[in-house]
Amino acid sequence: MWATALSIVAIAATVANFLFTQWRTDQRETDKWRRDEMLRLTGSMLELSGQRQSELSADLSHLEGTGRAAPKDSDPWALTRQMAIVAQQLHLLDEYLARKADAVRELHSAAEHKYSPNEDPYSDTGQLLAERPALETAHDQLVEQFHKSIRPRRMRRRRNNA
Repeated sequence: MWATALSIVAIAATVANFLFTQWRTDQRETDKWRRDEMLRLTGSMLELSGQRQSELSADLSHLEGTGRAAPKDSDPWALTRQMAIVAQQLHLLDEYLARKADAVRELHSAAEHKYSPNEDPYSDTGQLLAERPALETAHDQLVEQFHKSIRPRRMRRRRNNA
């Protein structure tokens, strides 16, 4: 009788251990995927923002006669639209990180909304540039929030409770 009861308990413990191990493995894989996606999207946001700013700066230096122009297929508006798509994807993963990405995109959008074409190509191009100090600050805040967002769940809970 005792042997049968002990066997049942041992089998139940083995099954419970197996199920817990599987559940924990799935959790780790999901967390790893989430971190990888946030890294990819945050990197894309920073890349698009930097590319837009660099291409407009290159066009300005070309107009000044001090550098080469951006590629002919350069389109700052398209880069801003791509930033919006990346920010929307980030909203699916982490709301706080998405807000910081939205702040970066909004700086570029604000420059586009203020744009009013005139006959001076230098002025036209200059209007499309986002404010550099504000953009650098927004980039730094995005990176800082990324680091906070990828912390393991147990560390985020401790930080929130402290």
